[in-house]
Amino acid sequence: MPVFAPLYSPGTESVSVRWLSVVYPTTEAIAAAVLPRPLTVSEPEVLIWVAEFIGAEFTSASGSVETRPAYMQAGINLRCRRDQQDGAYAIGTYVEGLNHGILGRELFGLPKKQSRAVRLHETSPGRVDFAIHDAAGTALVTGSADLSSTADQAIIPDWFATQFTAKIIPSAEGHGFDISRLVRIPFAFNGITPPRHGEATFEFAESRSDPLHLLTVNGPARAAYGNARLDIDFGTYLDQLDQADLPTFGTPSW
Repeated sequence: MPVFAPLYSPGTESVSVRWLSVVYPTTEAIAAAVLPRPLTVSEPEVLIWVAEFIGAEFTSASGSVETRPAYMQAGINLRCRRDQQDGAYAIGTYVEGLNHGILGRELFGLPKKQSRAVRLHETSPGRVDFAIHDAAGTALVTGSADLSSTADQAIIPDWFATQFTAKIIPSAEGHGFDISRLVRIPFAFNGITPPRHGEATFEFAESRSDPLHLLTVNGPARAAYGNARLDIDFGTYLDQLDQADLPTFGTPSW
C-alpha cells in the first residue's frame, strides 16, 4: 500500500440527467463580492439547477469505470468571466445521501456538500416543484416552475458549460493551503428531448451555514426542464489563488 493516495484517480463523468435550470438576474455588487479574483463579473446572473443523475459512470485515464445508482443533486452557480471567456463559478453543489459526492469533489474539485433531500417533482402537467435541503434538513431553496412552451433551445445557457471552481486543500500545518488553484471544467449537454421552458418562482431560507439568500433576486426567473446527456471532462488548473482573494460567507454549524 502507498503511504497515501486519493480515494479515486482523476477521471471523467458521463451520465443521463433529468434536469431543471432556473436562471435569474442578481446585482453587479453581489456578483463582485462573491467571485474570487481573478474571476470578474460578466452579466450578473445566477443559475440554480436541480437534477436526477441516472447511471453515472466515472472513467479514469486507465479506462477503469466506477458506476453509481441514480441519485439527486442540485447546485448554484454565478455567471463570471476569466479573461474573455464567460463561465459559471460553482458556489455550492448539494448531493442527496452520504457518499455520492465524493467522486465529484475529488476528481474535479467541485464544492460538494451533503444534502438531506433534493426534490424535483412533476406535480401536474406543465409544473415542476423543486427544493434543496441542507444536511440538517433545512429547506435552503423551495420553488416551482410553470413550463408552458417547448422550444429548440438548450437546457442550459452557453456560459454554464464552462465551470470554474476553486480547488482548495488546506495545509497540514494549519495555515494556508497546499493547493489553492482555479480550475476550469468543461460540461457538455446533449439534449435527448426538447426541453420545456417557462417561468419560475422560488424563495431562499436564511441560513448561517449556507447563506444563499445573499444572492439577491433582481428580476424574473426563467426555467428550462428536460432530459439530457451530460459529459464532464478532465479539469485544467489555471491561476494560483491568494487566500485574501477567496470571499467566504456564513458560519458552518453541525
